[in-house]
Amino acid sequence: MGGPKYKRIQKEDPDSGQHFESNERRNSHNGNTSNHNNNLKETEKVQIITTANEFRTNNGNGIRKRDLMCYNTCITIAVITSYFVLSITLTFYNQWIFKSFKYPLLVTSYHLVIKLILSAIVRILYRLKTGKSRVLLDWRTSVMKIAPTGLCAGIDIGFSSWGLELVTVSLYTMTKSTTIIFILIFAIMLGLEKKSWILLLIVAMISGGLSMFTYKSTQFNTIGFCLILFAAFMSGFRWSLAQLIMQKSKLGLHNPVDMVYHMQPWMIMSILPVTLIFEGRKILDNSDVFNSVENEIIIEWLMKLSIGAFVAFIMELSEFLTLSYTSSLTLSVVGIFKEICQLVLAVEFNHDQLTLINVFGLTLCLGGICCHVLNKYWNYVKIEDESGTVCYETYTRPTRQSDGEGCSSGGAAPLLESDNLDFSDSDSQNEDTSNVIYDILKRRDPTR
Repeated sequence: MGGPKYKRIQKEDPDSGQHFESNERRNSHNGNTSNHNNNLKETEKVQIITTANEFRTNNGNGIRKRDLMCYNTCITIAVITSYFVLSITLTFYNQWIFKSFKYPLLVTSYHLVIKLILSAIVRILYRLKTGKSRVLLDWRTSVMKIAPTGLCAGIDIGFSSWGLELVTVSLYTMTKSTTIIFILIFAIMLGLEKKSWILLLIVAMISGGLSMFTYKSTQFNTIGFCLILFAAFMSGFRWSLAQLIMQKSKLGLHNPVDMVYHMQPWMIMSILPVTLIFEGRKILDNSDVFNSVENEIIIEWLMKLSIGAFVAFIMELSEFLTLSYTSSLTLSVVGIFKEICQLVLAVEFNHDQLTLINVFGLTLCLGGICCHVLNKYWNYVKIEDESGTVCYETYTRPTRQSDGEGCSSGGAAPLLESDNLDFSDSDSQNEDTSNVIYDILKRRDPTR
């Protein structure tokens, strides 16, 4: 590798006796020097741009990443708190309603209709404000993708309300906590979880704790227990199907309002026949009583039921938001803490009776749930150690749905995703790069 070839021509100065290079040599030498200087400038430019990108990555992105993490942390805490409070509130509120209004399935059907109306109103207001239409699934897609989840959700909510009328809050809470057993079973069947002895041990702990909790309970109701257990079964199937939808969320149902809107019709279709079969005759027999009630009392009860429906609507939105902003690990921890608080409140205010065996069964059951959480955490750490991947959030596209704490799922799209997640702008980024380069040059040459 040599410089450009040139002919060295010398001529003698008769006066000084010195030799001078010809113009050809001089021009060739200048060209070679110019090329060399250009190469140096290009190399220096690449180094400066690389340094600028590193500077922006280590400083600009770091600052924006910290701001984003703080923002997401605040949002996550707010969403979890709202879900936590609304879930407990709705449980005790419904039990208070069912003491006077003995139609739990009718109340559930009314709640579902109100939630459908509220979600439709929110979608209309959004379209009027932004001018953007919300996603609307065709009939075939809705039947194939949404119907199974919606039907299971309707049965879950309806039978849970029906069973809550017959049992205490403590028994309801413990029986409903067996949902995790059915989630594990369906997750293994659908390939979402791998079979292992630790999973079988966890299921045995939860099942044994449930048996001890209901052992010789003076407040045990067989029908109510079976209704809630069936609701837990449908709930496990429902959330397993929902997980499949989240992993293949090409339907555009990232917004919780859209999810509620598309699920409510199927939930109504699943619970309405059950309502007519089990409570229709009772409603007809008491039609004279309803006709004799004063209008003020009817309006009062409609207001009470509407309040419960509104709380249920907000709770369902917060539930989808919780699933979106947190991992399943965080949601499990929140669920355990919610159940403990719910049981403490039930014993304190409703005077539910718990024997020593019941308390030990409760501890064993919750211990099994905690083992499940720890098992998922250690599996997550093991996968991360084996793969050697580093999961982080960039400021241009924040990740909300994750398999573990803070690590996004490779093939799963989040259930909730903002309509405009790409906050980056090419012009602004180029301008930022130019400013950073100027700052670096200024530091290297203080005289500028």
